[in-house]
Amino acid sequence: MQKTTLTTLALHLITVLFVIMNVSSVNVAGFANVVPLFDLMAIFYFSIFKNIFAIWFIFLLGIWNDALSGNMLGVTALCYILLIKFFVLLNHKMLIKENFKQVCEQFIFFCFLFLLMKWAILSIISGTVYSVVTPLAQMVLSSAFYVLMHKFFDFLSTKLLDE
Repeated sequence: MQKTTLTTLALHLITVLFVIMNVSSVNVAGFANVVPLFDLMAIFYFSIFKNIFAIWFIFLLGIWNDALSGNMLGVTALCYILLIKFFVLLNHKMLIKENFKQVCEQFIFFCFLFLLMKWAILSIISGTVYSVVTPLAQMVLSSAFYVLMHKFFDFLSTKLLDE
């Protein structure tokens, strides 16, 4: 039991590090705003695909993400929780966890809905319509990187959770 708690804590801390990576500025020729959403990848994998992260952790992660990025507190947490509940229900009904192609397609849809929801909420709150170029670039990069990250998360699951 002790090992399970420590390994789950390690997975949580890795995801927290991904949040830090996403909100830190990258000084590479215009890529500061379009860093792939590594935290979203981890949330998708460990909340929907593996059912390891609890909603309270996702909520705190979203609040912390908003605090670090300067967004209104709760926007990211709201998007995370609504989408996770929707996708958990979708997975329960359709059972599409077995086919890797379908999992990747599901992540692309998850990422698209997350960015669309967050963009819409922030645009409504600020009263101005933000550009869609940055979220679109983030979606494309995140979708491309998810294949590698899924394999990395599989490796972590195998090594840390003894699956």
